Amino acid sequence: MWRMILRRFLMMLVILFLLSVITFILMHTSSSDPVKLYMIRSGIVPTPELIAEVRAHYGLDEPLWVQYFAWMRDILAGDLGYSLLFSMPVSSLLADAIPNSVLLTVCAMILSIVISVPLAIAAFRFHGRPLDLIIRFGSFIGITIPTFWLALILIYVFSVQLSLLPIHTTGLQGLILPSAALAVYYVGLYVRRLRGALLEEHMKDYITGARALGLSDRVILWRYLMPNALPNVLTMLGISLGNLLGGTVVIESIFGWRGMGFLMVEAIKNNDFTLMQAYVLWGAGIFILVNMAADMLCLWLNPQVREQEVRG
Repeated sequence: MWRMILRRFLMMLVILFLLSVITFILMHTSSSDPVKLYMIRSGIVPTPELIAEVRAHYGLDEPLWVQYFAWMRDILAGDLGYSLLFSMPVSSLLADAIPNSVLLTVCAMILSIVISVPLAIAAFRFHGRPLDLIIRFGSFIGITIPTFWLALILIYVFSVQLSLLPIHTTGLQGLILPSAALAVYYVGLYVRRLRGALLEEHMKDYITGARALGLSDRVILWRYLMPNALPNVLTMLGISLGNLLGGTVVIESIFGWRGMGFLMVEAIKNNDFTLMQAYVLWGAGIFILVNMAADMLCLWLNPQVREQEVRG
């Protein structure tokens, strides 16, 4: 077990290293000069002498490989750099933005699970009947509807027309609409995956044996079907959680929710390379960590998968 954890951890470090190299090169081969843009926004005339002085101050006149290793050295020391856009350390910006993104993600995930599990069980128990067809059709709509379009509809209905919920606020009321907009897609996804996993387990021989013992459908569902179907769903939950934590850019921008996605959009619009690099590392790191945790949980819940990993 510990060997598998170590192997996955080493793979994570390699992926993060390669991603950091690619991100750093892409950012520094851009035609835009962040120093010049910063000076223009600050009302300073960007003379060549002044630009050279600022670049020398931040070490931007060094060779690219020297800049990369200096950047990595600072990151390992906890220094993520300085944002020219916000005129403050990137670590301070992230300290304010990450809790907001985590809060939004957790609320969206909880809402998705609370809604999708009962719907999936209902669709499974009424397999092939009208209720199953309705739930499947609704889950299909939830998967296919564009999240940004749904967000705009929610704003128009609940904020503009009914004036029930505010936007562009990080209060609890401002959390409802973005959480709902994010949850709709994942409700459809989880309903289809859990329903399919339950139907697959239901066709196996051990369920026939459980029925022969006189066990009720409720006991079979919660004692046998759900525990054996969960590992199949947990992997998708891990991927979804990683996607949400690192990829709420559109929703945060639409609702003005000041999380990591909101910062990323501002960084892109203003060519704040330091902030963009920090966001890419955050998104990739959290995605890999969450998926590794989901894999470990699946191995712990399913001994057969664990034995296959050990043999592999």
